[in-house]
Amino acid sequence: MLMPTKIIQPADSLFSISAFILKVLHTQNFNIDKIHNEVNKIYYKKVSLEKIILSLNFLYITDKVRIENEIITINLK
Repeated sequence: MLMPTKIIQPADSLFSISAFILKVLHTQNFNIDKIHNEVNKIYYKKVSLEKIILSLNFLYITDKVRIENEIITINLK
């Protein structure tokens, strides 16, 4: 589910969803529910909350975002 394959379309991959999450967070810091709403406004199709959480986990593990008091921000290190 992370990477596009023959079965998983690029638009369904977590890489693609993660890029849109970073685009949303570039303008303002949000909590998970607000990120979910904002990504669904600009993404090609409806994204489930589960995929948003998995994408945020991927971004957190790769040190692209940080979480403080339930607010998610881009990590600018």
